Amino acid sequence: MSGPGAPQPSTGRLLTFEVGAGLYALPIAGVLEVVEAGELVCVPTLPLGLGGVVNYHGDALPVLHCAALLEIEVERPAKPEHVLVVSPRGTRSGSLGLPVDRVLGLVDGRAVPARGSDPVAERRSLAGRLASLLDPARLVARARELIERSAGRPPA
Repeated sequence: MSGPGAPQPSTGRLLTFEVGAGLYALPIAGVLEVVEAGELVCVPTLPLGLGGVVNYHGDALPVLHCAALLEIEVERPAKPEHVLVVSPRGTRSGSLGLPVDRVLGLVDGRAVPARGSDPVAERRSLAGRLASLLDPARLVARARELIERSAGRPPA
C-alpha cells in the first residue's frame, strides 16, 4: 500500500538504548527528544507499575514503563536515566515518554514498520548484540491501549 497515510520504511539512523539487559532501537525520526528522567506523577486511573506522567515543556507527557509496553520482565528495575519522547508523527501531539536505563547512541540502519500490534518490528544484530527494533506508531498505539484498559474503557 502506498500513499500519504501509508507507513513507509524509514531509512537513516537508529537510536539504541538499554532496558534491563535488553538492547532496543528506534528510528531517530520517531524520537522527538531525549530528556533526563524526572519525577513520575501518579495518575489515579493508571497503576503506578504501568506508568504516570511527567512535565514536558508545560504539558503532561504520559510515560509507560517498558516492562508493560513490551511485555518483558526486568529483574531489578533501575531508576531510568532518560526518557525518550516518542512520536510516530514527529509532533508533540500524541507522543509518549519511554523511560530507558541507558541511551547508547546512534547507529546506521533501516527500520521497517511492524506488522500486527506488536511494537517490535524485527530483531537483528547491532554491535554484536541482538536488538529489538521498535516501531514508534505501534509503541504509541500499545501505550494508548494499556491506558484505556487501565481506565476501564474498551480499546478503540
